[in-house]
Amino acid sequence: MVSFLSYLAIIYLLSPITSSDYVYVNDKDIYHKESEDFNGAHRNEDSRSGQRRDDDDTNEDEPPSYPKEVVSVQISSAFSNKQSFSCPMAKPLLHTGDSLADLSPEDIDIVAAMGDALPAGRGLWEATDVEFRGAAFPIGGDANIDGLVTIPNILLQFNERLEGVSHGMGKRDRLPDYQLNVAESNTETENLPEQAAELVRRLRLLMPAYVLQQKWTLVTIATGTEEFCNHCDTPSHSSIRRALGILRKGIPKAFVVLLGPVHVAWSYKLDINLLKPRCPCLESISMRRYRSLVVEWREVFFRVQNEFNSLNHTTFGVLAIPRLPIHSREPESLLVPGRPVLNRKGHTYAAKWLWNRLMTGPSFNFSNMVFSEDSYYCPSVGCPYFRTVQNLERCSVLAEDEYQRIHATTIRPINGTVKIPHRVVVRNNLVEIIALVVFLCLISVSVLGTFFYCHGRRATVGRFETVPDEISVTNK
Repeated sequence: MVSFLSYLAIIYLLSPITSSDYVYVNDKDIYHKESEDFNGAHRNEDSRSGQRRDDDDTNEDEPPSYPKEVVSVQISSAFSNKQSFSCPMAKPLLHTGDSLADLSPEDIDIVAAMGDALPAGRGLWEATDVEFRGAAFPIGGDANIDGLVTIPNILLQFNERLEGVSHGMGKRDRLPDYQLNVAESNTETENLPEQAAELVRRLRLLMPAYVLQQKWTLVTIATGTEEFCNHCDTPSHSSIRRALGILRKGIPKAFVVLLGPVHVAWSYKLDINLLKPRCPCLESISMRRYRSLVVEWREVFFRVQNEFNSLNHTTFGVLAIPRLPIHSREPESLLVPGRPVLNRKGHTYAAKWLWNRLMTGPSFNFSNMVFSEDSYYCPSVGCPYFRTVQNLERCSVLAEDEYQRIHATTIRPINGTVKIPHRVVVRNNLVEIIALVVFLCLISVSVLGTFFYCHGRRATVGRFETVPDEISVTNK
């Protein structure tokens, strides 16, 4: 029965989207004129009034303490599907993947997901609560980018050996451990430490520790939509910190994207969240209290981001995105009818927004984005990496041959053999050298001790005894 449902689900996902929902355009057609007119008129009207509207829940997704972005964003190419993918590869020309400052999409070897119903894929199978994990935008890998837009299916264009991708439908415990989607529906931020521990356990089963140390993992934590909607709660700061602490200790090289509640809006009214009337709790509170909740979520997310990034771990970092804003001229088409849950089209838009955000950084104006027509951006020319906190102020590009020249630790003579410097040999074999010295000392003590002991046993006169005179004369 499950196999039959999976088959039907894949057929459903591969069914073509109507032209009004999804239109492929030229890479340069980034902005939609009608949407620009709507947004421009709306902004001008608000600026003329000089007052904040009562239903305005806008907030800056960039904190005051955020590093100033000084590296320009130059998107020179984009793609709409598998056939149009033409992003220039960083490898092997450039040296990447040493730290979060030079992390390229090509460096991601493993994907994982944590959170609530959003990464679990609830709502993707129409009229049921089945968790369609293979189609969830942060972790799903069913079909390919032409039939199903997800972050892993985009990453597969850069690295075909991607691991951890989710497939099929079912609860977390019903799917294989090598699928690294540990999200569960009806969970909150307090459940994140348990999910983090489960993710680390699965990774250790998937590969040995020495192999994991060489691989980069992209962990997407999509949480808060259910908690924000059902209980009007603020996030648990301590639980998020504990979860990230578990990930930091268990995953040597990880880029963690902390994604907050979904914000669905009209293209010409970006400040109104359509989830609010669908959530009994949010609908019952005042707009002042609602705005206060939005601010509290933002502050907690950025506080956690600053706490972990201030530790200066070059191979573990957090990118906090307090909310997932997607908009459309028909935003109702992004949601399951009557419920605060994204449908298939909503997940497609979410994947597009998150990918382009990772490529461009926080200063890019997404309010002009037309989700039904925009392409997926290739890495920037000036900074061909994920835009992380670590490369906003300074982004260095280093050629691979230059890196090899600077960091060369071996000397290669003309005959082609490799001569390893003496100091490198000593450093690499320090433990063995110490053990050998201790062993030789023990052998020396044993041999010399035995020799002197036997010699002492054969002696007739003690070392400190007085020799009689007659014996001395006789000897003479």
